Amino acid sequence: MRYVYMNKWFFLLFIPLVALLGCEQGSSVSSTNAAPRVTYETNEHNKTFGNYVVHVNALTTDQLPAEVARGYQIARSQNRAMLNVSVRKKMSGSETPVPAKVDIVVKNLNSQIKDMKLREIRDSDPDAIYYIGEVPVNHEETLVFDVDLTPEGEKDAILLSYRQRFFTQ
Repeated sequence: MRYVYMNKWFFLLFIPLVALLGCEQGSSVSSTNAAPRVTYETNEHNKTFGNYVVHVNALTTDQLPAEVARGYQIARSQNRAMLNVSVRKKMSGSETPVPAKVDIVVKNLNSQIKDMKLREIRDSDPDAIYYIGEVPVNHEETLVFDVDLTPEGEKDAILLSYRQRFFTQ
């Protein structure tokens, strides 16, 4: 009789614990937003979202010229990937860079989350605003970058997903 009583409490505590463990932790990227996440195709680096064009690119940091890497304090390595995101607003037939709030979650194909912090870079020559981040990467590893960005002055986020396979050898 005592075994049945303990068993009942075990299941009452165990089921909510399993449900909590199944929740994604550490993600600042929205999954409940009404807008669908737009996926970039292979070798596609920009998409238009209304009046905004979002440019995305990822590469290993050893591909950066040494002076560029030094200037932006980026460690050059074939085992480090860098993501570059920029947002431009279409105005009068041209595009103007705009600041944005950018949140990111990076995962590999095993759904392992990798820590990446984006930082804003502003260049005056030419006038540009970039969001860049770095993350370790293995040979032939594919990373999925889920990005939520909200251009300054807008209330709705643009949700996008960018996938890149890295070759480090």
